[in-house]
Order: sequence, then structure tokens, then C-alpha cells
Amino acid sequence: MSISIYRMYRTKTQRRSVTDLSGIDFSQNAGLEQMLLSETTAAYKKPWHRLERGLRLNRIRAFVDDIVQQRSMKESEKTALTSLLMKALDKKILNSKTAVIYDTEQQKITEIKPLVMHQSATGEFLFQILEKRNAVTFRRRHISEQDAPNN
Repeated sequence: MSISIYRMYRTKTQRRSVTDLSGIDFSQNAGLEQMLLSETTAAYKKPWHRLERGLRLNRIRAFVDDIVQQRSMKESEKTALTSLLMKALDKKILNSKTAVIYDTEQQKITEIKPLVMHQSATGEFLFQILEKRNAVTFRRRHISEQDAPNN
């Protein structure tokens, strides 16, 4: 008996009419745009080693554009430099804050320490990333007279 009463009074899902949203322009939402702008400026104000990979790639591209403009390089040199820096980032050579000098106030890279640029006799720029070699150093044990074997 209780089951039949439950079925009788159970509410059904009601369909609601969809309102027409064609008159609203979502691209002009000033609050959303302001929020996105504040988030992007806050994201680039972090130190280099705290930036996400996509933000680092963006800053590397901006750095390459600055160098190309300063030195009036060719498009092929620009693509070579960009690909070299992308590979170095993938190899985690550019992950540390000692390898990349990043200005958080200006939100741009000022220097990449392992990057070496050479200009050939023909005037072309050649780029190279100097990789840090992990060398193992051994310390000599200081042997006191008490520890030394008697001869």
C-alpha cells in the first residue's frame, strides 16, 4: 500500500523552456575580461622556476622576438633559436632560476646563461646551449697520525 502511494505522489522531472540568448553578447563581458587580464598578469609575476611550461614557452618566444629585433636576424635563424631553446626547456636545462634570469617586474627574460651566440664569417648567427656536466668530485680523507698504519 505504501509503495502505490509513493508512486502516486512522486514528482516527475519538469521540462523548462530554454530562453533565447541570441541577443546577449558574451564577448563584451567586462567583468570576465577584467578577471582574465588580472590572472594573466599575476601568472607572469611569479619567479621563473614557478612558471608553468606554457607560460615559459610564451616568455621564451618573446625573448627570441626581442633578440631577433635587436640583431636583425633572418627568419631561419629565428626558428633555429626558438627550436634550440624549446629543446633545452624539454631537457630541463632551462628550468632553474640560475640558468634563466627572469625579471618579474617587467615579466620578461633578460638573459639565458647557457645560451651562446656566434656570428660566422658569412654573417649568420649560430646558437649553442652549453650543458652543465655533472662531475663527481672526491674528497681526500685527512689521515691523522693515530689512524696511519705503523711501518
